[in-house]
Amino acid sequence: MSANPGVAAEHKEDILHAAIAEFGRVGYGAASTNEIVKHAKVSKGLLFHYFKNKEQLYTACQLYVMEQYGQFMATHFEFPSTDFFDRILHGLRAKMEFGRKNPEFLTITNRAWYMESEKDLLNRPEIKDFIVKSMEQYTAAFFDGIDTTRLRGGVELGKLMDYTRLAMEASWVRFSNRHNNDTEAMVGDIDSYFKEAEEIISLLRDGAYG
Repeated sequence: MSANPGVAAEHKEDILHAAIAEFGRVGYGAASTNEIVKHAKVSKGLLFHYFKNKEQLYTACQLYVMEQYGQFMATHFEFPSTDFFDRILHGLRAKMEFGRKNPEFLTITNRAWYMESEKDLLNRPEIKDFIVKSMEQYTAAFFDGIDTTRLRGGVELGKLMDYTRLAMEASWVRFSNRHNNDTEAMVGDIDSYFKEAEEIISLLRDGAYG
């Protein structure tokens, strides 16, 4: 292994990107470390120098994806409107932009959360801590200065957020299933997902505002 820290970091980055592509393509169970090292152009010994086993590599890939997504979303914390639903759409637009620019990240995230329903994901301390911290930051920015005056009596903002999130997730799962988790097809048709999201938001808006 090179003593040059820059070269070492580059090798690790190459491994992560190759692993993200492999895990996203076939899932955790079928992913091959032989394929990963082949595409990363490193030895298997170097892979296991950085990551002691496939599970640790998978966790590192997911954390890397979340960090990249978190950094991107942090640039969209300034919301152009005080309206709850406008802010939801603002966040969705940012998510779609990230997906277009980073389709391989979109794929592994989609597999972990929706296709493989990985139930132990949040039991990994490093991932749970990162998600909790990121959600706290985004939620604080999202709700800061939000206008609640238009909400119908009895409508709770927290519940409205939960119901909106569930509706958006269900819409995304249907979109993913329609394209058999084919990233290229999903990215190419991402506008149709956003159009449906806008329709769902419009219905929720009518219900919440009356």
